[in-house]
Amino acid sequence: QIAVPIEDVHRTHLRFTFRHRSSSDSKDRSERIFSMAFVRLMRPDGTTLRDGEHDLVLYKGDSKKLEDASAYLSLPSERNLSESKLLSGSSFRVSGATSALAVSTRDSFQISTLICSTKLTQNVNLLGLLKWRSKPSLLCGNLQKLMNVDGGEVIKFLQDTLDALFSIMMEHSETDVYDTLVFDALVFIVRLVADRKFQHFNTVLEAYIRQHFSATLAYK
Repeated sequence: QIAVPIEDVHRTHLRFTFRHRSSSDSKDRSERIFSMAFVRLMRPDGTTLRDGEHDLVLYKGDSKKLEDASAYLSLPSERNLSESKLLSGSSFRVSGATSALAVSTRDSFQISTLICSTKLTQNVNLLGLLKWRSKPSLLCGNLQKLMNVDGGEVIKFLQDTLDALFSIMMEHSETDVYDTLVFDALVFIVRLVADRKFQHFNTVLEAYIRQHFSATLAYK
């Protein structure tokens, strides 16, 4: 289990290093790294690393390079993302101004991840709604796509999603362009909370209504 401060997640990656194991502890510490794999916690679209298994690329090369983030961060980390770049045979070299590493196609390394967060989502459609101010031209589409987001993901971000919906109504109170879309989204959320699977979130919704709701222009 690894806890990462929310402000650091965007610039954080996990690095897995491999050394030879010997019968001597002192020799273990002196052994150089012979292979390395890494994975970023954030994807380019602003969502987090997907839950589940990841088949990581194993890199070989100079041990100092394997510990130098500037030498590998521009390279692919997952095998399914780099299959088109992998050549047949045991390995090939990835060379450049900052990198001189070899990719081993003979070895494999898999990890399984589970991201636990109520501030970072794995769903790009939900992210689009939560950050709607950054791309207001996509707002209609983001509201419609909310209905396709997995219920469990929406429930995790219940307060943030409701805040976003009421902010949209408040900031567009002079037009009714988004009224029906926001209303449909609210009905979708209420139906989710009414589902037996999420019924324990009833108290969260009640608390939001009583303690957090303050959208005076959206009250009616």
